[in-house]
Amino acid sequence: MTFTPKELQAALAGLADTALESLQIVTADQIAAQHYPHLDPAHPALVIGLAGETAARQVRQTLLAAYPSDHLVTCIAGTDRTTCPLAELDAPAENASGRLWIPPVSTPAAFTALLDVVAHLRAADGCPWDRELTWAKLRSSLLEESYELLAALDADDAVKVAEELGDLLLQIAMQAQIASEEELFRIPDVIQGIVSKLIRRHPHVFGDAQVSGAAEVLANWEAIKRAERERNGEKRSPLSGVPAGLPALAQAAAYIDRMSRLQTVAAPDTPSEALAGLDAASATPEAIGDALFGLVAWARAHGVDAESALREANARYAARIDRPQED
Repeated sequence: MTFTPKELQAALAGLADTALESLQIVTADQIAAQHYPHLDPAHPALVIGLAGETAARQVRQTLLAAYPSDHLVTCIAGTDRTTCPLAELDAPAENASGRLWIPPVSTPAAFTALLDVVAHLRAADGCPWDRELTWAKLRSSLLEESYELLAALDADDAVKVAEELGDLLLQIAMQAQIASEEELFRIPDVIQGIVSKLIRRHPHVFGDAQVSGAAEVLANWEAIKRAERERNGEKRSPLSGVPAGLPALAQAAAYIDRMSRLQTVAAPDTPSEALAGLDAASATPEAIGDALFGLVAWARAHGVDAESALREANARYAARIDRPQED
């Protein structure tokens, strides 16, 4: 749906008493077609052409991905105005085309707000400590933040997960800002790259390809990657791309997962089968390593991530040690 300057003027006329700085204007059709609204919640927005229950439901669902459910919005149809929490948004009166006024959220919540803060921290009037950061200096904190996020996920603590995701997002923003200052690349290059890759590797979603299930999706993913490497003249092992610095159990699982997309990977039928080669006389690093690799394969075949399982076992052990001893 498009709108004419006259229609836009009419839409704005009803907002004469509202601050319109940085106003974003979109159509209901645009929002309904998006899975995440292309809006900055820190600035006001006006949605034009809201008509019908289906459109209202789709607009509401998309907006809830970026705005709080209790964020107050105003639906305007003619001279009627109805203000309600976003989660309770209904369609305008039958046969009426309404407008939806969305005021800004109280605190900045868009990715651009984080990028602006990070750029300010690195600016001449910013923070001396942040200005001295480099990619090399951020390596250890990147790993630390990743493991703290894993710990929050293990604890199934949604509040902590949200906090740790923010810390990890800061790492990405800071590293991209450093790259921008050194004229290596900018954050839009990072986003454009991953968006293009996701679209290219999901032809069953963004193209005409048909798949029978998740297994075929993974097989197609690997086939597309191979084709990309061939076009680029790259010759790599199927295991290329699995980080050498991963913890050993996680690396074993990644190897098995990668190869399972290309061929059937055998796994022990039982844990004892994985440990069959171990006894007091053969407790060598090689034998123990093979046994652990077999256990990882067995765990994966039963839907268990070995790295997470061991991390949780470590946490239980630490909790027992830290528990006050009874008299």
